[in-house]
Amino acid sequence: MVQHYRYEPGAICDFTIMSPGIVTHVRIKCVRRLCCTAEEMGRTFAAEIAALRIIASSQEISRELWLCSPRYAWRFFRVLDRSLAELGRDGTVLPVTASGTSLLGTGKAPAEKPGSAPAS
Repeated sequence: MVQHYRYEPGAICDFTIMSPGIVTHVRIKCVRRLCCTAEEMGRTFAAEIAALRIIASSQEISRELWLCSPRYAWRFFRVLDRSLAELGRDGTVLPVTASGTSLLGTGKAPAEKPGSAPAS
């Protein structure tokens, strides 16, 4: 089930996805450029991330920031207590290269899928 929220100043989430075993709170932002590391995204969207961190987090509750480019390319991030984890379209955490970028941006396929549960 998806619950949409009416836009109001100070709103934290755009919608919430509720499924058996997990609730995902999502904030969507449109950006000009998506090819940055998760750390750079964390600095650019510090206010949005801080607002999402107000929401409690656990194995059953996920806080996510979804970014969209003008050409409708998407990147998804799970907001952790002290960092961001980039997610694939299926909600699994993407592996990170030594340069701090996910393999998604390199054109290489991950060697194996991480064992975490999908967020949505």
